[in-house]
Amino acid sequence: MLDRVQQTIERYHMLQRGDRVLVAVSGGVDSVVLLKVLTELKEYQLSLGVAHFDHAIRADSARDAEFVQELAESLQLAYYTERADVPAYARAQRLSLEEAARALRSQFLEKTAKTHKFRKIALGHHLNDQAETLLMRLLRGSGVDGLAGIPPVRVISRSLAYVRPLIECRRAEIESFARDHHLRWREDPTNRDTSLVRNRIRHELIPLLEREYNPNLVETLGRTAHVLAQAANCLEKIADAELLALIADAQRDELKLHLKGFRERPECLRALILRRAIERVRNLRDIESAHIENLLAWLERDGTGEQHLPGGLRLLRRHHRLIITTKLRKPSRPFEYALALPGETVLPEIGWRFCTALTPSPSPVGELRERGAAGGVRATLDADKIHGDLVVRSRRPGDRIRLQTGTKKLQDLFVDRKIPREERDALPLICDAHSVIWIVGWNVNEEYRVTPQTKRILAILAEPMEGTGA
Repeated sequence: MLDRVQQTIERYHMLQRGDRVLVAVSGGVDSVVLLKVLTELKEYQLSLGVAHFDHAIRADSARDAEFVQELAESLQLAYYTERADVPAYARAQRLSLEEAARALRSQFLEKTAKTHKFRKIALGHHLNDQAETLLMRLLRGSGVDGLAGIPPVRVISRSLAYVRPLIECRRAEIESFARDHHLRWREDPTNRDTSLVRNRIRHELIPLLEREYNPNLVETLGRTAHVLAQAANCLEKIADAELLALIADAQRDELKLHLKGFRERPECLRALILRRAIERVRNLRDIESAHIENLLAWLERDGTGEQHLPGGLRLLRRHHRLIITTKLRKPSRPFEYALALPGETVLPEIGWRFCTALTPSPSPVGELRERGAAGGVRATLDADKIHGDLVVRSRRPGDRIRLQTGTKKLQDLFVDRKIPREERDALPLICDAHSVIWIVGWNVNEEYRVTPQTKRILAILAEPMEGTGA
C-alpha cells in the first residue's frame, strides 16, 4: 500500500521534499493509517503536525481527542486541537450536522495551518469515500463538477492546499494495513447509523451493486470520478473565460452579466457559466441541478423577473442584465431637498449633484455643459411656469406627470419604461408646489416645456456623484 500511496502522491504532485504537513486525525482507522503512512515516507523528509477537531456531537468525543493526543505524543509530533459545539452551530446556521461539522473543521484546520506555517493539510479520504460521494451526488442531482467527486488536491491559496494521499486506496486495504502494523484506532458508532444517507449508500447500496452488478464497482466509480474531474477542469476553464466576457459589473456580493450575450452561448456552456457566476457571489451549497435547469428556462423569457434560491441568493432578470446578488433588498427611504435657484446643490445622501441656471437666452445649456461631467443629464424648462420653490424628492403614491399623450401615473410610466423595481424609489424627481416637473434622466412635464413664447429658461444639470451607484 505504501507504493500505491507514493504513486498517488507523485501523480498529483501532492508533496515536495521538506513539506510541512498538518495531518487531520479524527482517531478513526483511515486517519490513523494516514498518519502512519506519512511517517513511513522517509524520503520526503516531511515535518508533520497532528490536528484533531472535537465536534462535541457524541458524549464521549473528548476521549477521541485524548486518544489522538497520546498518538501524537508517542510519535513526538506537535498536537493541535479545538472543541466546538457543532449541534448548536448547525441549529443556528440551519445546517445538517455533517455540513456544520465540515465547515467548523475546515475553519480550524486552515487557521491552524496558517498560524503554524504548514503548507499542506492531509486528509484521510480514500477510494470508497470517492465512490460513495459520486453515488450520493448522482442520486441527488449534480453538475459535471459535482460528479468529479473528491479532488486529490484542492488548492486554498498560494501557500496552502488540502491533499488526500489515500484517495486511490480501498477501505479494506487500509484496514488490512492497520491490522498488519498493529495500529489502534477509535470506532465512531455514527458510521453505522443507516438513517444517514451516506451510511445507507456505504452499507446497503454499494454492497448490493457489487453483489448484483459489478464486483469492482468502487474502482469503476473511482475511475469515472477521475475522468469527470478532467472533463470538469477543462470545461471550467472555458466557462471562466466565457463568464469573464459577460461581466458588466462585479462586486463582492453581486454580479451583473450581459443577458443577451449569455443567451447566445452554447447550451452546453450556459449551465456551467451560471454555476461559476453564482459561485463568485456565494458557495454552491444547496444549489442543485434542478435549480440550474429551472433558472436556464426562466432566463429564456423576456421582461423583468426575480428568482429566489437557498441561502439568500436572488437572481434578477432586468431586460438586458442578469443580476446575481445576495444583497438584502432595502427599500429607499423617502427624501425631499430644496434646490438652490440659481446655483449648485450637492446631495451625497442620495448620490446626486444639481446645478441650476436662469437666463433669458434661448440656449442656456452650453453654460452648464462646461460645468457638467459626461455622465450628467439635462433639462430645460419654462421658468415662469414654475409654482413656488423647487425641490428634488422621491416618488409618492398617486404621482402623475403630463406627457404628449396625456397625464400618466408614474407607476405606470416606470413599468412602460422598464425601470427596475429596486431603482424606482431612488429615482430623483424635480418638483414644484403643484407637480412633478422632471423625472431625472427620463421625462419632462409637457406643461413646463420651452415654447416660442418662453421668456426665461430654467436649465437643470443633474450629475450622479462618483462612487454612489446613482
